[in-house]
Amino acid sequence: MKPLHVAAAPLVALALSGQAPPATYVAGQVWEYHTRPQDAGSLLKVQRVEMMGDKKVYHISIVGVHFSTPGMAGILPHTPVSDETLDASVTQLSTAKRDFPTAALDEGIEQWRKARGGVFTIPVSQIVGIIDDQTAKAAMQSGPSPVGSQ
Repeated sequence: MKPLHVAAAPLVALALSGQAPPATYVAGQVWEYHTRPQDAGSLLKVQRVEMMGDKKVYHISIVGVHFSTPGMAGILPHTPVSDETLDASVTQLSTAKRDFPTAALDEGIEQWRKARGGVFTIPVSQIVGIIDDQTAKAAMQSGPSPVGSQ
């Protein structure tokens, strides 16, 4: 049998690292997370939890994102993520009162199911960065409308 102080060492190391301890995530929770610098104050909400095989899928919404594409709303209404994503991202439960999308969430989940979509396993800040980059590239490729065309 291991001494208690040896068994507790990983928990102490986690606490000293500044990361949130592993948690049970449930629908309705609003979390602060490690954001990109431009997204300070952004929050995520666990909207729904479901099983995919033997793994949990967390359908989250993210608000307060600052995208580089002008005119793009600062909301990601549906992002399917894993325990690993939340464990690597969240810092503490939030008491902030923010509006999170519901109609767009339902549409996103429906599209995800139809496409038999996957689940992100990377931190939320990286997910937001990838979506920001892809949106900016798409906007650049579409370019401005030619003069006189409408």
